[in-house]
Amino acid sequence: MRANEKFLVMENTGTAKHNVGNSKWDMYLDDYNNYVKEYNKHYLMAQNGDLRSLSLYPYMKEKWEAVKKRLLKAYNKKMLSERQVRRVVKINMKVVNAFFK
Repeated sequence: MRANEKFLVMENTGTAKHNVGNSKWDMYLDDYNNYVKEYNKHYLMAQNGDLRSLSLYPYMKEKWEAVKKRLLKAYNKKMLSERQVRRVVKINMKVVNAFFK
């Protein structure tokens, strides 16, 4: 293999890994969004006296906080794209808005 060909193969491999990493973080963002939605739903229902939701919302809070911690580490290591960071902020606003309903 010539030097030029090696360079092209290495360059393309690096790009593919970066895209795979981005899709991994997109999946974490999907999970984070789903946990926040479920948490908000159960939190509001628990406020109205729903016993099932009263037992579920602390579990959902624990789950979304675990994913949030992982995303925060990724952000600090600059592993998230700008679009993904905006998405995290948007999801976090859902939590804030749920408390002020």
